[in-house]
This record gives sequence, C-alpha cells and structure tokens, in this order.
Amino acid sequence: MPFLETLEAWSFRIFGRVAPLFLKHVVEFKDYLERAKIKIYPETYVSLMLFISVLTIPVSIISIIVLYFFGFLPAIFLVPFPIYVMIGFFLIPLSKASERASNLEREMPFVAAYISVMASGGIAPYTSFKRLAEVELMPAMRIEAREIIKDVEIFGIDPLTAIENAAKRNPLDVFKDFLAGYASTVIIGGDVGHFLERKAEDIFKTRAMRVKAAAERLGMLLETFIIVMVLMSMCFFILFAVESMPNVGGGGMFSMQGGMILYTYLFTPMLSLVFIYLAHSTQPKTPVVDLRPYKVFGICSIIGAMLLVLLTNFFGMVEVPFFSLISRIVDLPTAIAIALFVTAAPAAIVYHRASSQKASIERGINSFLRDLTEIRKTGLSPEKCIESLSNRDYGDFSRELRKISSEISWGIPLRKVIMDFVKRTKSWMAQLVMFLLVETIDVGGGTIAMIESLARFNNLTQEVEKEKKMATRPYIMMPYFASILLVATTIMMINFSSATRGVAGGASTPIMTEVTEIFVTAVIFHSYMIGLVAGKISEESVAAGFKHAAALVIIAALASELVPIFFKF
Repeated sequence: MPFLETLEAWSFRIFGRVAPLFLKHVVEFKDYLERAKIKIYPETYVSLMLFISVLTIPVSIISIIVLYFFGFLPAIFLVPFPIYVMIGFFLIPLSKASERASNLEREMPFVAAYISVMASGGIAPYTSFKRLAEVELMPAMRIEAREIIKDVEIFGIDPLTAIENAAKRNPLDVFKDFLAGYASTVIIGGDVGHFLERKAEDIFKTRAMRVKAAAERLGMLLETFIIVMVLMSMCFFILFAVESMPNVGGGGMFSMQGGMILYTYLFTPMLSLVFIYLAHSTQPKTPVVDLRPYKVFGICSIIGAMLLVLLTNFFGMVEVPFFSLISRIVDLPTAIAIALFVTAAPAAIVYHRASSQKASIERGINSFLRDLTEIRKTGLSPEKCIESLSNRDYGDFSRELRKISSEISWGIPLRKVIMDFVKRTKSWMAQLVMFLLVETIDVGGGTIAMIESLARFNNLTQEVEKEKKMATRPYIMMPYFASILLVATTIMMINFSSATRGVAGGASTPIMTEVTEIFVTAVIFHSYMIGLVAGKISEESVAAGFKHAAALVIIAALASELVPIFFKF
C-alpha cells in the first residue's frame, strides 16, 4: 500500500535514530514481530509507533481544552490518547501471534497424523510438508509449510535447519516441540517413525485435555450469561415497573416504554453478541462452515417481520379491517412469539438435518476405516477393498461410499473420486480424514500399517469430539430453567404490583394490561436471545441456537399464560 509505505518512510526518517535506543532499552520487538508474522523491520515498526503517537497529540490538547473550559468529563478519557496508540502497537503483535497459534492448533492433530502416517510408509517429513503446502483444507499449516519450502528452495537452507528455524519462529508450543523433536531425533539417529507416532498420539491426548478444559470454561461462561441476563433483567424490570406507577415514577407510562424498548431491543442483543464473541474466541474454529441454516434464517426473518406487522395490524398505525380483527384476537406477546418462532424453527430444522447427516458421515467413516484395515490384510488392493465394503451399512456415508465405488469401477482415478466427495461434504473432519486416506493410497501405496495408523488417529479424533459433547451436555438445561424463572418472576411481580395498586386505588385495568403486555413481550424476546447464546456456547454454532430459541419462545409464551392461573395475588 503506497500510503502505508510513505508513512513508514517518513516515520523512519524522523525517528530512525531513536528507534534503536527504544529497542535496546525498552522492548525488543523482533521476536514478537516474527511470531506474529508481521514482515517489517523492528526499527521501522517503532518509528511508525512513535510517529503516529506524535500525530495524535493534538487530540490530547483539544481534550484538555474541552475539559477545562466546558467541564465535559468524558473528554478526560481522550487525554492519554497517544498512550493508547502505543499500547495498541504493543498489542497488535501479541494478538496476531495468538491468532496464528490458535489457527494452527486447530489443525495440528491432523498435521501430526498426516506426517506420522506418511512416515510409516517411508515418506520423509520434508516431503510431507511439500505436499501440505498445496492443501487447501488446512490453510494455517499451508502457510507454515510454504515458509519451510521457501527457506529450502529459495534461500538454499538444508531441510533440517529450515524445520528447526520454523520451530523457533512459531508461537505454538505444540508445533514447536513437534518440529524440534523431529530434528533432534534425526540428528541423534533415533527412530523417526516411532517418535512421530508417539508425538502424534501425545498431541491428540493434549487436545483432549484442552477440549475438557475449554468445555469447563464454556460452562462457566454460560452460567455467567444466565446469571447476568436473569438478574439484570429482573433489576431493570423492577425499575421499569416502579417507573410505570403514575404517583411514583418520574415519567410514567411513556418513560417506562422507552426504557423497556432500549433495554430489550438494543442492550440485550448487544450483551448477547458480547457473550457470543467470547465463546467464539474460546472455541476451536473450522474453515468449513455450512451456511444453509443462516440463509434459511435470513429468509424466515423477513417472513417473521412481515407476519408480526400483519398480526399487530401494522402496530396500530394503519387500520385494515381484516387485520384489525386479528389483532383483537392475537395480543402483542402472542404475535411476537409467533414471529420469533417462524424465524427460528425452519432454520433449526435445516441445521438439525445437516448436523445429523454430518455426524452420521463422520461415524460411518470411522467404521469404514476400521473395516478397510481388516480387509486390506487379505491382500486386496485399496480400490477392491472399497468396492467390497460398498454394500455395508455406514449410515449416511453408505450412499457416498456406493457412489465412490461405482465411479472407481468405471475407471475414474481414486484420487479424483475421493476429492470430489471431499468437495461435496460439509464436514471438515470428514474432508480431512478422506484426504488423508487418498494421500496414504496415492503416495504410500495404502499399506496396512498406514491405513491402520490413519484409523487409529481418526478414532482418537472421534473420542475427543465425544468427550467434548459429554462435557457440555449438563449445561444445556440451564437456559430452559432460566427462561421459566424469568417469565414466572416477572409476571408474579407485575401481578403483585397490580394487586397492591388496586388496593391503594391506583392504576386502572387497561393500563395494567398494557404494562403486562410490554413486560411479557420483553421476557419472550429475552428467552429468544438466551437460546441463541446457549446454542453457540454449547455446540459451537449460532445455528445450533435456533432450536433452543424456538423452544424457549414457546415455553416462555406458555409460561406467561399458565403462571397467572397458579399464582394469584
């Protein structure tokens, strides 16, 4: 970018002599920039930081003037703005390095399995890195492998030294230990195949422990969200209820409505987005995302919004005889519940079908690899083994396996057939496993040892995923109890306030009916947001929250009708 290059040139021209002193006596940025993969000289980076900090000094001066002459207190936060800029320059390399390590950690078990399986067939790890440099399924590893290839083929460094240098520059400890351990094993003349296999198993075990720890953190995050949402909502609801009392609140009914709208439809979604982001930053991410549920949700959201407008007779702004009759039968909470259910239910069905098919394919591939290992021991070629297994039941994978077998029998190359399946499926796990299978057959000849290693590593992956689901399952009932508790306490509070004001000769019944509708509508919407966040935290996808959101909307609507029957004041 010409502008950035010009800015770097001017900053280095002004602060080029100061930058080395800063690096020597304050912070040495070289290691941080290498780990973050920010390709800039440390002196230039420091010069750019100091130059931009100086450019922002007028912001501090203006803030001081505004604070002194006008007494505008929020301006005090802009006074140390140059310091904020310097802190930002400190945090950028750390954030980039953390993101790099996170992306690579997701792929590391499969990388270790791939290199180990290839090594069992006599393929050197450097050759495996050359092949990984062309693999789109593992984008983070693709970048790291290309750096190793560049050092060897462009700069003339020997492969072992290039691998050691890649280990030193990488922020992920697991990747660093894997490469450094391999280099040490080669130097001392140890058993490379045994080391790679044991190290790959250790990486899977480490991943399993991290998954358990992450599940516990996510459980705590869900508990925090539920507590914050319920307690904060109750506090605000009590405040708004008091505000709606004509003789107590300062603004009366209109002030309460404005506060409820801001809290329910602005603050609550923002709070939910914050917790979704926190969960997203904690959870492992995959490069393959099925967008079908989100597309259905987008279409159904438009339908739900139109349905809400029609059921409420255009919110009373336009009088249409037919819809006016409907609005008298269907009150506002029911209309909101129907609209929210319409937005979430179809997307939930699509997600359920897609996730069920994905899980069935992954289980089927796991069983298929075990059977393939046993049949391969009979001496049949890998292609004949696949054809002989095509009639067995592997769930949803059976249909795909029969298609693969048919295309192989037509003479289509095995690699093309399996890679076509990889492009069709939406499961990143299935894509990786089938890619590893075709690599073991295409490169290593599909020996029994290679396929057996692949089957063992895939089984370890399935065990990790199973443990992750079991760890998060106990937390899934919390949102439902929270929704029922929020609805029940809100309606009981409104009924108690209504009874108290009735005894004291307070607000009339129509006003209290309107207040009740506003509060019940709010708790139904809160239940909807709780469901979305619960799905993201428990199943790593907002789309998984559609079914919880739809169910919680129905539960909240039913609870709002049943609670007044059982609890009267």
